[in-house]
Amino acid sequence: MFKTPVTTFKTFLFISLGILIFGDIMVFSAAQVTGLTIGGNSFTISGKQIVLSIVSVAGAWVIAQIPIQNVKKIARIALFLALGFMLLLFPFGVDINGNKNWVSIGPLDFQPSEVAKVLLIIWAAAIIEKNVHNPRQIFFQLSFGFSLVLAIVLLGGDLGSAVVIGLILATLVYLAGADNKLIGILGGLGILGVAGLIAIQPYRIARFTAFIHPFADGIYKNAGWQPAHSLMALGSGGLFGSGIGSSKQKWGNLAEAHTDFIFGVIGEEFGLLGTIATLIAISLLVICIIKIALSAKDTFSRYLGLGIAFWIGFQSLINLASATSLIPVVGVTLPFISYGGSSLLALVGALGFVAGIALRDPQVSKEINVRWPRGAK
Repeated sequence: MFKTPVTTFKTFLFISLGILIFGDIMVFSAAQVTGLTIGGNSFTISGKQIVLSIVSVAGAWVIAQIPIQNVKKIARIALFLALGFMLLLFPFGVDINGNKNWVSIGPLDFQPSEVAKVLLIIWAAAIIEKNVHNPRQIFFQLSFGFSLVLAIVLLGGDLGSAVVIGLILATLVYLAGADNKLIGILGGLGILGVAGLIAIQPYRIARFTAFIHPFADGIYKNAGWQPAHSLMALGSGGLFGSGIGSSKQKWGNLAEAHTDFIFGVIGEEFGLLGTIATLIAISLLVICIIKIALSAKDTFSRYLGLGIAFWIGFQSLINLASATSLIPVVGVTLPFISYGGSSLLALVGALGFVAGIALRDPQVSKEINVRWPRGAK
């Protein structure tokens, strides 16, 4: 499976497309009830997701063709672009449940933190390449840049994105060779920041305590409702599940069935075997990306790929841990499977950069007979 760059790339393509198609199927199943409620038919939500999947794959292939020199040019301004997207929250932000995480400009609604994640990883890869022999400089530059974006993310109340971005930062500075003491200080500050954000919002305190025992009296019908019904969905699926489309929890009990808690619907409809298969597929995708990144000949591509791999890995772990009540609910989607245009476009676009890294390998380029643009090698 991973013996050569060619087999790794083929596995990467197969798993990426497989997860994406499975995600569209699950969104259709999980969002049927919501679609009927808000739009009068079961395709109201899933139809958008399918269209966005097609658009995102086409966009990813275009991104894969971008010469590496041009990607590095984008990296020079990537931090400013990330900040620009995040600053749109102030004039155009939409308040949802006390958080301002979404931007609405006319008919366009999107979550800028998803775009910022990609841009931060691109920028970080350039900083690491420029200072590859100076880990201390890498640490301070990345910490400063990421903190600027994190400050805006936290002001909007997006705790989930803040945790994911913080983990990406910690991983990249560690891989770049930063001092463990500095990373420890960074981690401590991050924990204090998250604790502070939880403490100032009563509903977050409720979520933090609810995950321990979501079925307890006084908790179940409040903050424990979502994690409790996610566990019910997972537990009722048995080994093989009740069958595609037959989830009972999505009928009003699991309000976020097609977004943050879609893993519960997977467990109910496909059983334990379905959840294990999902975990294996995501794990294999992350491994493929890491293998592709480590085979890259330049530092920039290597860290770009690693950043994307750990982004997908961390976000998946947080979503799955929330859905199984191992950690408090922080509101992040399951990559490629949950409904969400911003997340889907950003993640599949990131896979385009990974494909570009793989295609610059002579063996891969020759095998798939791709005419690579001049200057991309």
